[in-house]
Amino acid sequence: MQPFVKSLLIIALALATACTGYQEGSSARTPGEYIDDVAIQGQVKTVLMREPGVDGLSINTEVRQGVVTLYGHVTSEAQRQQVLALVRATSGVKGVDDRLVIVQ
Repeated sequence: MQPFVKSLLIIALALATACTGYQEGSSARTPGEYIDDVAIQGQVKTVLMREPGVDGLSINTEVRQGVVTLYGHVTSEAQRQQVLALVRATSGVKGVDDRLVIVQ
């Protein structure tokens, strides 16, 4: 994907979900942190959707200050490790909270 198009998609996604959740008490995110989190989430979902053998639609993501929380189902421990490695290797990810469930 061309950088310009990628930037437009990130901005559109940020605007579509803007102003939800970064005013939550003492752990409030700045608007910049919120936009960074939205961009990271988009990158993570893209990586998961493109990876052969991974059902990206069955994995939900939440990002807060660079930490990605993964929810959903994988089919094996090997697939869980594959998903975790992919997410950790994604630019901007500072940590991963694994809440994936193995369902055979």
